[in-house]
Amino acid sequence: MTDKNGQTKKNVGAPSGLTPFHLEANRSTRGLSLFLSGIIGISDFSDDYIRLMSHGGRILVNGKRLFINVYENNSVEIVGRVEEIVFSYGKN
Repeated sequence: MTDKNGQTKKNVGAPSGLTPFHLEANRSTRGLSLFLSGIIGISDFSDDYIRLMSHGGRILVNGKRLFINVYENNSVEIVGRVEEIVFSYGKN
């Protein structure tokens, strides 16, 4: 790809081997459906909170009647009444 000055641009993406973090939220009959990709693990969970780990840090999802619907291929779907999402950067 070239810019308007005719110079070639480099595409900057995630380093190979790392899955970039992505979050989608949709309304559902049970509250909210969160789909998160780039997740490397689940450190703790209950129906009031779910703690996730990513390459960039930790994600805490707080709410009511939360449950993990899908966890595969570095992706997680969380369904329930989501009240708060907290990001913590740094090492897990």
